[in-house]
Amino acid sequence: MALASIGYLRIQASDVPAWMAFATDVLGLMEARREDSAGARFLRMDDHPFRFMIEPGDGDGLLACGLEYRSREDWEAVCADLRDAGFEVRDGDAAEAKRRCVSGFATVTDPGGNTLELYYGRLLDYVPLNSPAGVSAFVTGDEFTGDMGFGHAVVPAPDIEASIDFYTGLIGLAISDDLYPPMPEGAPESRVVFMHADNPRQHSLALYNQPSPIGVVHIMVEVSTLDEVGLALDRVKAAGHPLLASLGRHVNDNMCSFYVLAPGGIPVEYGYDGLLVDWDNHTPTVSTEGDLWGHEYNFPGAD
Repeated sequence: MALASIGYLRIQASDVPAWMAFATDVLGLMEARREDSAGARFLRMDDHPFRFMIEPGDGDGLLACGLEYRSREDWEAVCADLRDAGFEVRDGDAAEAKRRCVSGFATVTDPGGNTLELYYGRLLDYVPLNSPAGVSAFVTGDEFTGDMGFGHAVVPAPDIEASIDFYTGLIGLAISDDLYPPMPEGAPESRVVFMHADNPRQHSLALYNQPSPIGVVHIMVEVSTLDEVGLALDRVKAAGHPLLASLGRHVNDNMCSFYVLAPGGIPVEYGYDGLLVDWDNHTPTVSTEGDLWGHEYNFPGAD
């Protein structure tokens, strides 16, 4: 069964107020005022009740990716296939589902050690976006494209072939591009496999063939104009957050974006003009360049 979209992320933060200030004041996301017994806080970007759940903890990193299926039947079929393939699938209870605003979900760990929450039946609330930073809209879908999810996430996959088999053979994603970026002399070969869900976004999830101590390589949110990207870049600089990559445009998904480091270390790509694809007339590509222009990378602590 095809995966509909990447619906939400659960993120652990050692400094939740700092993460929330970054997300609202800099990225322009809207806080969703929800009660939570574990002290989590929630961020909205559209009519979904939240797209990011920020949970207090001793460390920082990605806790789980929420992946959405279009129906209970599709969801049950995927869970059954995973169990038949030998993966442990844990069903969430009613209280856990209510916390996530879904009708039902189950948890599984992929071959790279990443936690996935597979769900169906998101409960929407339709409260209009009111961005503290004045962002007019985030690109998550419309009446023509349907729901495309919050954006995308790139997760570590040291055994990348096993991860490819898992996501394409069981989860319901398909490959859109296989990137072998140029690397400095002496650096290990890098490979990024981009995968699309059953929506027009060029990729919803990507696999990187190296480990990550925070469980994620980067996450992406998209806005509707280039000016929104420029204004966000100004807010990043004014707030003093580390810029990981200057403004640039990717080759495979056409995204014009920059990268900023969130409190706790998760890189966030902030972009515009991502490619929308007709999958009935697309041939997967193999790339050897990641950027058409720009994206001068600067990692804190690197020589």
